Amino acid sequence: MIFHEWSLIFFTVLAQTAVGAYLLISARALVMGYDEDKINSYKVPMFILWLIMGVGFIFSTTHLGSPLRAFNAFNKLGSAWLSNEVFFGAAFFAVGGIQWLLSVLKKGGAGAQKGLMVAAMVLGVIFMYSMIKVYMIDTVPTWNNIYTPVSFVMTMVVAGLLLSQFVIVFAKDSRFTVDRNIAMIAVITIAISLLATVGKANLIGDIQSSVVKASELVTGMGIYLAVQVALLMFGLLIWILPLINKSSVNPINLAVALVLVLASELIGRGLFYSLHMTSGL
Repeated sequence: MIFHEWSLIFFTVLAQTAVGAYLLISARALVMGYDEDKINSYKVPMFILWLIMGVGFIFSTTHLGSPLRAFNAFNKLGSAWLSNEVFFGAAFFAVGGIQWLLSVLKKGGAGAQKGLMVAAMVLGVIFMYSMIKVYMIDTVPTWNNIYTPVSFVMTMVVAGLLLSQFVIVFAKDSRFTVDRNIAMIAVITIAISLLATVGKANLIGDIQSSVVKASELVTGMGIYLAVQVALLMFGLLIWILPLINKSSVNPINLAVALVLVLASELIGRGLFYSLHMTSGL
């Protein structure tokens, strides 16, 4: 069973999706010079983003056995990547959440909200970097390779881009269109994600310890990989279908595509944790 670390699977995927979407949405707002009214128009759909982030954190606390143990994670802040991950994740959630709350209450003005956006974006990037470093462990050859940061970043870009489109469409009353530039970015990032999946599968075949081969850690890994790729490609098809049909985009088709992409990412992350092994004995 590849979901024995289900709490970490959901936490990492959902957190990466939320951070990626927030970075893209905030960058769009800053570049386009949105005023306070325009920023406030995102308050309802942005709740979905923060809900996803909140659910991710709830899953992370279940990994600790008792939620109260979460405070112990701050004990080595600055010297341990796990402590940094927890701290900057919470800081991103808090600062971004305050910005969202100000938009709900229509307080603070555009200047204050944009300042908080920038701060949350910086915290989100540090949060993601810390998360990657947590898994770059010298004694775990199946994790300590280029495919770990690539797969984590691709989850953030692919799922985050899709979630950001959902939020934008929702906020703009479905008048948004998936243009060729967005479709091209989606195709390129998913292609990179697929290449990383294939590359990781090939690498796994060459890794072994004196006790076990990495390729033997997951029964039926080929089937899981096939399902992961199929879900990702189907999600991409639904995502860019409005461009193919030359029709308007609506939140429903983006929501369906997001579910499929997240399902694909969850399977891939399940395989990631199931392939944990240590070098030597």
